Amino acid sequence: MNVLLSTQWEMKTMPDLQSLIDSLPFYVIIVNEDHEIVLANKAVEQKLNVELRDIIGKYCPKVIHGSDGPVHFCPLEASAAHNKPIEFEYFEPSMTSWISSAIYPIEGMVAKNKRLFFHMVQDIDQRKRTEAELLQTVKRLDKVIHSTVKAITKTVEKRDPYTSGHQQRVSRLGEEIAKLMGLSDEQVAGIVVAGLVHDIGKIAVPLEILSKPGKINVYEYHLIKDHSETGYDILKEIEFPWPVAEIVLQHHERMDGSGYPRGLKGNEIIQEARVLSVADVVEAMSSHRPYRQAFGMEFALNEIKKNKGIMYDPDAVEACLEVIQKGFYFA
Repeated sequence: MNVLLSTQWEMKTMPDLQSLIDSLPFYVIIVNEDHEIVLANKAVEQKLNVELRDIIGKYCPKVIHGSDGPVHFCPLEASAAHNKPIEFEYFEPSMTSWISSAIYPIEGMVAKNKRLFFHMVQDIDQRKRTEAELLQTVKRLDKVIHSTVKAITKTVEKRDPYTSGHQQRVSRLGEEIAKLMGLSDEQVAGIVVAGLVHDIGKIAVPLEILSKPGKINVYEYHLIKDHSETGYDILKEIEFPWPVAEIVLQHHERMDGSGYPRGLKGNEIIQEARVLSVADVVEAMSSHRPYRQAFGMEFALNEIKKNKGIMYDPDAVEACLEVIQKGFYFA
């Protein structure tokens, strides 16, 4: 290996460097700025089934990829100081595998007046397969969660036919409000699920009260108010990946502390609940109830505008008004 090295570490000899890279648990090729192989470790030798002396000085893309020019995913082409690994699918005649490739300049070391680069390649195929399997598992669990939530929703609405579809409509409007506000995907997903079950606590309210025509009395009103706490008690043992139980508990809280059950104020109310409360009020006021006729959408929007920043989160109100203005409607 007749390689001329000039280095700030004058005591480091070529055998020392060879021993060092041979000890590393991944493929290592030291190349110069012209893609010529200066050194490689035993792992490369074994992978290519060649003698090291036969590839020293050879053109790296030709040796590794059978290419007469640099391949598009070559990290040396991407940057002369590419210190972030590139992951890509590598196709070989007999198989396809995932590779992580990174290249680092070797400061203070040159060979024949050409800069040297430390090229590291790792086989990450198993990791990628594991990630893919995990993603499929997550998708299956997500499907189970949403199927369960839909079953719960139907159970509630079968008891209370007058509000059938209310939870789905609140969920849809809450989702659109959250998206327009720029909330995270996780927060949006939590609002969607919480919206679908936010009235689950009504299963503890006598059916004759839920379907009672005309005005309800104070006692009946307090029984209905308990539904948010009852819903929380039902949902708190379910390990959702979102704070569904807490959203359900807080969806009747108001920014000024006038809501229930805890009388929370402002930022004491989690953002998801502040969004859902606006969606819930708009849907409820614009829809028919056994004890009153529908007030209509205009009335509902005037209610949240009038109480923006007082009872309702101002950002959620503004987003809701914009969603409706853009053509959203309850199917």
